[in-house]
Amino acid sequence: MIALLALLLVTGFSLHATAAPIPAEWQAAAQVVVSELERDTPRAAKPWSHELTQGWNLARAWRKHNNGNVEIILAEYLTFVALCRSGCAGNAIEGQPYLAVAGQVKALRLQQGGPYALAANAHAWLAALPDPSGAAAKNAELWSKDLDVAAADFATGNLYALAWLLARQKATPAEQADTFARFAILVQGKGWIGGRCLDISKVATVLDAPPRIDVCKQQVSSTGS
Repeated sequence: MIALLALLLVTGFSLHATAAPIPAEWQAAAQVVVSELERDTPRAAKPWSHELTQGWNLARAWRKHNNGNVEIILAEYLTFVALCRSGCAGNAIEGQPYLAVAGQVKALRLQQGGPYALAANAHAWLAALPDPSGAAAKNAELWSKDLDVAAADFATGNLYALAWLLARQKATPAEQADTFARFAILVQGKGWIGGRCLDISKVATVLDAPPRIDVCKQQVSSTGS
């Protein structure tokens, strides 16, 4: 599939069960991306500890349960490193056993009628949220242009359902929109975080190169450009 699949597959870089070491490019990318997403949040001041390893282990456990293998994609690694910044001891996701959360994700996918319907419904929900930053409507418009990015692959469909599940548990519409954006962008590769439009699609596509985060070159119509 199109350009974003290159990010998710990282140019065909498969990670087998025997390949235990975390790729250095992925570790660097995760730290840069998650730090960028945490900018202007209380978590920005939190020192990094074991999240890169914890996220790796949790991503592989999640993948093994859902897909029957541990050949994780970059979006999975980024997601679980981000989750581990809040704590993931014992492979927990926001305080719940990951197997319980995986069950909730499976139920949500079935309830919504599959990954494409789930993505479309998540975008409609996002667009309707009263988000003072304006990011929710812009992300809904941007991400609705190509549902394949979120839904064509089983792993990304699971991550998208997880992002929506976690977002809907937040207390306010602004928190819901912000949470969905911070996890959905890891699948989409591009999106609005508050007033910033970030492009992380090339963050780890070049071996031995430093992580790269760009500003979006093309902005959605609601920006006025």
